[in-house]
Amino acid sequence: MNVWFNICRRVVLSAILGAGIFLLVCSYAAIGIAGQGLSSPDAADDIPPVTIEYSALDHATLYTASSGDCSITWIAYNAGPNQGLIKHSPRCAAPMALQFSLLTKICTTFFNHDKDTRAYRTLFWGGLVAEKKPASQELPLRLALAAYRSRDWDVRKGKPKNGDINGFVKNLANREPIYPELQELFRRFDRQITLATVEKVRVTEAEKLPFYGTLKQQGVAGSDRLPFDCMAWFSLSAF
Repeated sequence: MNVWFNICRRVVLSAILGAGIFLLVCSYAAIGIAGQGLSSPDAADDIPPVTIEYSALDHATLYTASSGDCSITWIAYNAGPNQGLIKHSPRCAAPMALQFSLLTKICTTFFNHDKDTRAYRTLFWGGLVAEKKPASQELPLRLALAAYRSRDWDVRKGKPKNGDINGFVKNLANREPIYPELQELFRRFDRQITLATVEKVRVTEAEKLPFYGTLKQQGVAGSDRLPFDCMAWFSLSAF
């Protein structure tokens, strides 16, 4: 009986190990969008210290965290016409889940360094398609897929069935898991983040998007017209 028990135990353990490896591989395959090369940031504890610079011209403090080919800067304006605004400026192709460690490092430094963090009420994300390259395509993919799945979006006309497109994208992003990493990030610092303003929504045929292969796997037709980019402003508030 002991012999059979040991054999069964080995089979079960092998199956569990195999399943674990399979899930791990699938997880990384899922976030490798459209074959883009990933340079994964290290765990937060392994990332070099955040650099802090002050720009007298812009009345702003710059917080930069880097790891490998991934670099993120937050520009916190503490005076002038942009006072209370944080501008997100990335150069990173890694998905949001892997950028989270850099963002955590920046937030920790920011909240420890600035004496009046509650005065910052707005995070300007910029475009979902980042201006600097290399850039992650994950947020554009999430927006396009969420619109495709929404009963309120007309894939043939490339616009919402009712209402304006800016309001549609804002409500969709706040309702669907478009930016859960940011919600978790600020929750750790007793802050709530909400997409407040959307402008300059861009729409195109799915087949023209760099991540069409991923969309196609979800049933999206090449001719389906979907939103994939916009300028995004988030509001920040204390719980």
